[in-house]
Amino acid sequence: MTSTKTTVKAIPNRQRFNLLTRHQIAIVFMICREKTVGEIAQKLGISQSTFFNTRIIIFKKLGVKSTVGLVKYVYKYKYLKF
Repeated sequence: MTSTKTTVKAIPNRQRFNLLTRHQIAIVFMICREKTVGEIAQKLGISQSTFFNTRIIIFKKLGVKSTVGLVKYVYKYKYLKF
């Protein structure tokens, strides 16, 4: 039996950004704007632990391994102008 669930790897890189929720997108943009973990957590009203868990989910959805990879992804696909 084959699964009908689409894996992240099957989705083209550019389109993976569409998998993110508004909350996750807000975190991505704040990371790219060099906000600290504390600043992001306070602004969104979440704990730092929740921030780190969400960041891991974002990395998996976008197929990146680090914060540098995340910033490169956003820059490469022009989701944010620097």
